[in-house]
Amino acid sequence: MKNIKHLGFYSLFGCLILFSGASFAAETAKPVQTFSDWRLFVQGQGAAKTCYLAAEPRTSAPANVKRGDTYLVVTHRPGQGVRGEISVRIGYPFSATSVPFAKVGADSFDFITGVKAQNGADEWTWIEDLKQQPRLLRAMKRGNELVFKGTSARGTLTTDSYSLRGVTAAMKALDAACSAP
Repeated sequence: MKNIKHLGFYSLFGCLILFSGASFAAETAKPVQTFSDWRLFVQGQGAAKTCYLAAEPRTSAPANVKRGDTYLVVTHRPGQGVRGEISVRIGYPFSATSVPFAKVGADSFDFITGVKAQNGADEWTWIEDLKQQPRLLRAMKRGNELVFKGTSARGTLTTDSYSLRGVTAAMKALDAACSAP
């Protein structure tokens, strides 16, 4: 791992996902706004306010693999000083040896799984080097497609393609909905 010092961050985030009332719940929350292929969600108030964008893959391969809900998410939690956190819910537990990554055009970004972070969020992954997060956000704004690859606990390599249509407008709305403190 390139940036293991962030392991505590991912452990904390995993606990927030599992135990927080403001956890990611695109499958039950109602979107505030839709921007082409991206939806904006806002939950909570004050220090507990969370705003996030979510998109579902346009295509997934292999097609015959049974998976749960799959999302690419960009989150702001201003009460915790979190802005532009990128995560992916893959719809299956990751392999302990999976080295997931995202590509936007020629740019590639390594991710760390909840399995490696040992945070209990075995279907989630986050950008491994937090210093690369702004670079990925910029790539998303100028790109057309984000391709994400990861390997399941059963050893199946999956590839999800997310449309980036609407993401720039969605990120502007995300910033407005959860402005920095």
